[in-house]
Formats: sequence, structure tokens, C-alpha cells
Amino acid sequence: MSVPARRLTVVMPVYNDWDSAAQLIADIGAAMDGGGYAVDVVAVDDGSSDPPPARLDPAPGIERVECLALAANLGHQRAIAVGLMAVAEQAELDLVAVMDSDGEDRPAELRTLADKASGPSSRAIVAQRSERSEGLAFRAFYWLYTRLFRLLTGQRINFGNFTVLPASQVRRVIGNPHIWNNFPAALLQSRIPVDYVPTRRGTRYAGQSRMNFVGLVAHGLGAISVLSEAVFIRILFASLALLLLSVGLVLGALYVKLFTDLGLPNWATTVLGFALVISVQALMMPILMAFLLLNNRATIQPLPSSVALGQIRERRLLSGRRSAERSPTEDEVL
Repeated sequence: MSVPARRLTVVMPVYNDWDSAAQLIADIGAAMDGGGYAVDVVAVDDGSSDPPPARLDPAPGIERVECLALAANLGHQRAIAVGLMAVAEQAELDLVAVMDSDGEDRPAELRTLADKASGPSSRAIVAQRSERSEGLAFRAFYWLYTRLFRLLTGQRINFGNFTVLPASQVRRVIGNPHIWNNFPAALLQSRIPVDYVPTRRGTRYAGQSRMNFVGLVAHGLGAISVLSEAVFIRILFASLALLLLSVGLVLGALYVKLFTDLGLPNWATTVLGFALVISVQALMMPILMAFLLLNNRATIQPLPSSVALGQIRERRLLSGRRSAERSPTEDEVL
């Protein structure tokens, strides 16, 4: 008796790079063909000015290619969020992969991630770069970003978008409003167990990356903002340490002034003024952050899907058959 193929749906955001996307789809088919997977591809058109192809030639190993055209350019991370929310509605869903469409996420490694995600543990399998080929400036910024993220949040984020998720974890992560800002950080914030697979960065099929320095900084800050509560706790402890330091400076200055003959003219006033500045900063920073967090908690956040799915302007089948929509579970009916 033959074992039914597991359905793997690949979500890839595309912005004016349809030649690379078509090449990636063909390479995914070649890499996954004969591996026991039924592969679908969902290309999320992130408001491209260049229209997608009307049809794609059927690729061996790929059953269906669908294009979700967004109403506007939402950005890379939000395009991923919309794609995940759209595929979560499908009835035929076992695994979901997130890949960039430029070829830097290597299709040859997709089967390794999918095989590991097919295990009984229901863990997210993420690609961790064992080798990086970017320029020196990018690597320096990435090193600084990962260390700053660890310092502020207490967690490691040394992986990107290239991920394979079991269907149950897809439906879990899309309920997190922070997926709208940063997919990898939302994965961590959702407490989804993660396993790492060492991978190599692939070569872009064509063109240059459109991610500039400003975009990289915005991406890093978006990831840190997802774990803002952890950041607040760490800043609170840092502020308490600064406050204790200022108290220590004041006590030390008073001791030297009153009980010793050391010191220079007006030095005590300078030390006390410096301690006062530190104390004000140490008190104001956590107070401001506390008000921001409390205001955020008091605001009812809509589920991302209520906004994201409304951004889909058109769903177009580029190759293969159309998938069935997901039937509601018993809990959802009740």
C-alpha cells in the first residue's frame, strides 16, 4: 500500500523579480521531485509594477502555482504574513515553507528542512547560515544586530525567513499580531519550538538586492519591537543599576567632602550634578516605556488575518489545479 504524499506549500514574496521566481519554482520542483511530497507554490506579489506572467509552464515536481496579488506594496515581512494566512485556509496542508524568491534560499536544502519538519515533534525547522557570502559592511551590521538583539531581549535570532513549519504551527503563528512586523521574531515570541539546520547562502539568480541600509535598520528594529516586553524588563534593571550608581556617587562625594581633606574646588557640586542627571535618566526611561506598554496592552489588537486577507486584490492560478479551502474544525464550529 503506497504512502500518501505529504503536501508542502511554499510561500515566497515577489517584488518585480518574476524571472528569478520562475527559476526558483523550477529548481524547487527538481529538488523535491520523487521525494514523497506534493508541492504547491504560492507567490505573493507585493505590489509589483511589473505584472506576473499570465501562465507558467508546468514544472516537474510542482503540482500548483498560485499568485496572490496584493493591493499595495506592503513590504517583505508583511507579504510573508499575508501568504501564510492565505495558505492556512487550505484543507490540504501538511507543511509550509517560507523562502525568498531570489535564489539565496537554496532549493537543494528545502528537502532536508521538510524531512526534519515531517517528524513527530511538530517543531519549526529554520535554516541557519553556516557560511555567509555578503559584503563586509553587511556582515558587520548583522553581527552587531544579533548581539544587540540578544542583549535587549535575552534571545538569539540567528536565522532568517527560510523556514519549514508543520501546519499546526502555521495556524499558531498567524494568530500572533507581531507577524505583521517580523516573521522570525514572531516565531520566537509565539513560543514555537525551533530546530536549526546549517545551510549555505545561495547565489542570486539575477540582479542586486533591493535591501538598503535603512531597510536593514528598520528590519532589525522591527524584530526587536516584537519582544518589547522583554526589552522593557532589561531596561528596567539597567535603570535600577544606574540609579544605584548615582546613589553611590552621592554617598561617596559626601563622605570625601565631610570626612577627608581630598578633592578639588567645586568638585562635589560637579559630582552631585552628574549623579542627579543619571538619576533623572534612570527614572524617566522605564516610566516612559511602562506607559507605552500599558497603553499597548489596553488597546484591543485585531487579529492580523482580519486586516491581511483584505489586502489580497486577486488570486490567480499560474499552473496546475486550484486547491480546496480549509474546512472548519469542530472547535471553530462551536
